[in-house]
Amino acid sequence: MTVHINPVGGVLLVVAYVVGHLVYKHTRTGPTSKGDVVGAIGCGTAVATMLLLVLSGGTPVVQTPAPTGDGTPSTPASLVPGP
Repeated sequence: MTVHINPVGGVLLVVAYVVGHLVYKHTRTGPTSKGDVVGAIGCGTAVATMLLLVLSGGTPVVQTPAPTGDGTPSTPASLVPGP
C-alpha cells in the first residue's frame, strides 16, 4: 500500500522536524543534560501549523449547491431540518 504525500506537506514536515531538532539541541545546558523534549515538540508543531496556514493560502473551501434549473437553489440533505 502506497500513501501519497503532497510535496508541500513533505517539505513542511521536514522543516518542522529540523526546527524541533534544533530547539532540542539548543536547550542542552551541559554535556550530560538532556534537551527540552516538550519544548522541541511544541516548537515543531507550531512551525508545522504556521507553515500549513501560510502555504495553503488560508482560504476555506466552500461548497455551493448546484442550481436545479427551476430557479430555486437545491438544499443539501444534511441541511434540511428533520421532523
